[in-house]
Amino acid sequence: MTILLTGLILAFLLGYTTKSLLSPSRLAARIEKAASHIHKDVKVSFGSAYVSLSNGILPRFAVIITNVRMESAQTCWAAPVMEIDELRLPLSFLNLIQGKAPVRVVEANSVNLTLREDFKDCDPTDPEQIPASTPKPAVTLSPSEQSQKYRNDVRGVSVRTLKITSAKHPQYSTELMNFAVKVKSFEPKIIEVTAKTHLMKDSQVGDYLSHANLYLQYKESPEAAVQAHFFGNWREGHYSVIANYTLGDQLLAVETDLKHIPLSQILAILQKYQLASRDLNGRQVWMSSKARLAGPVDEIRSLPLEIRDLRMEGDLGEMHVDKINIASIEPLKYEPIQVDVKKLDIEKLLVLLNRTKQTSILGHLGSFTGRAEIVSDQKMRMSGEHAGLEFVFSNKGQRELQVIESMVGDIALDQDHWSFQIKRVEPRGGVFVGDLNLRADRDFKAVAVKTHIDELQLALPVQKLMTNGGEIGLMSLDGDLRFAEGKVQSLKGLLRLNSMDIEGVALGKTRASFDWSKGEVLLNAQVQSMKVSPNSPTAEVLRPVTLNSWWHEGVLNLTGLTGQLGAKSSKDFSWKGFQAQASRTGKLSTEGSWNEDARLKGHVQVKDGKIQRRWQIQGTRELPQFVEDKARR
Repeated sequence: MTILLTGLILAFLLGYTTKSLLSPSRLAARIEKAASHIHKDVKVSFGSAYVSLSNGILPRFAVIITNVRMESAQTCWAAPVMEIDELRLPLSFLNLIQGKAPVRVVEANSVNLTLREDFKDCDPTDPEQIPASTPKPAVTLSPSEQSQKYRNDVRGVSVRTLKITSAKHPQYSTELMNFAVKVKSFEPKIIEVTAKTHLMKDSQVGDYLSHANLYLQYKESPEAAVQAHFFGNWREGHYSVIANYTLGDQLLAVETDLKHIPLSQILAILQKYQLASRDLNGRQVWMSSKARLAGPVDEIRSLPLEIRDLRMEGDLGEMHVDKINIASIEPLKYEPIQVDVKKLDIEKLLVLLNRTKQTSILGHLGSFTGRAEIVSDQKMRMSGEHAGLEFVFSNKGQRELQVIESMVGDIALDQDHWSFQIKRVEPRGGVFVGDLNLRADRDFKAVAVKTHIDELQLALPVQKLMTNGGEIGLMSLDGDLRFAEGKVQSLKGLLRLNSMDIEGVALGKTRASFDWSKGEVLLNAQVQSMKVSPNSPTAEVLRPVTLNSWWHEGVLNLTGLTGQLGAKSSKDFSWKGFQAQASRTGKLSTEGSWNEDARLKGHVQVKDGKIQRRWQIQGTRELPQFVEDKARR
């Protein structure tokens, strides 16, 4: 009974003593005193402080401090404000018994750090740079007392969520999870920092696609230095950034390794910081590369940068650069870059550059394989093979494609002007012997094409489409073509044709000069011979205005055909000075036109010896009428 009574008295005394020593008011007073030793320019306030005996269902002795706010007006530190919802200081009774500091670890739940100003270089010995409104600390200690009496024995800090925001630059905010600081050694000092973040995540997808890990280590010996390793997954790719910084010499060395990173993600980051044009669109393109940079940190924009094994692949095709040597980032200077290109899809390239195809004359733009040299953003050269380019031919609502199997040549960009020189062309099912030169502005809004073709023949399906089932023989062509905003502005040249069969009309050797400008085309034609078969639509038109003696077995043969055709559109057409020899003495001549309403106007005249006849052309284009002038018969 005595032992039991004694135990109850001791328990009461121990509990009462503990309660009095660890009461919230007494605890708050101790924390306020300790906070005064942090720094003379730092103000500390908190909501409450109490002792917790458990962490959930597990026993744990800790001091809990809520609603902690730390702030400073020092612009040297960017005038920071730190807000902590709950700060935990686990207590170790074993350390107390051994005479050691009871708090070795600091834990926080959610921490928000706001930088109200930009960082400024300050001299800590200059009294003018100390804020006038700063209150004097409650306790003043000498340097020796600082180092010995108040030595920091905390060996670790852990924060569940740390958010860092710049008030002047909110777009640069950073959120770190599982942030931890560990002191590995006090002498020499070695400190490690680890954290996870989603700095580079895509806001449209889940976090599982963009894990990022951060590792920092500070070493005081043999020289003060910081080593950093930033690595993780970026969508379906992986990245690693390793940096070393020596504080004394202020030297920085950085190495990066990117593997299969979506180009759209990289461009989004660069565009966010205004380092890339917002016109670029990198979807369905992936990039891999390695890079290295080293030098004084205050000269980082002018330091040389080496990029190795740069690869871009995807729907766009493949591009590879063995090495890029950049002399400086600002201003941007680099050595000529050699790029190996494999099956580069031109349409996908236009998508990357956020450009659209401006003309309906071209179908699929094909792909390019070759080698490019980039001297600057205003000057580059490229040589190789272009395959799969399609030209669109249409007639009466029908379409056919002339596919270019292979086209070998050179491409160059000089300032804002492109130039293309085609050395060899292999059209599918056709023939091409000659050369072609093209010049264009940077956006291909103004295009000029010059051609000299000794032999040209289109694929048979294209011939049949353009001749309604006939054929086009071997051609030669000298031409000058100009586009503006995807539309033909002018076309000049000379066409020579061996033969052509169109809707039952067989043409012999033909020579035609053409000139198309300001929306009107003029064609001066010379046709060696023209044979009209009896079942052709042309025979139905010519039979009423020709002599029966000119037809032999239902066939009309004309020679020496010359004349001029003119057209502003398919609805506005004219012919002038057309004449042809029908026999040894026969001659046919005609002039006329049709207007936008398809109304015909003109005349036809025939002469053969003493015979002279003339007809007025009337009616419509679909139903022509010929009224003979009886007075002239």
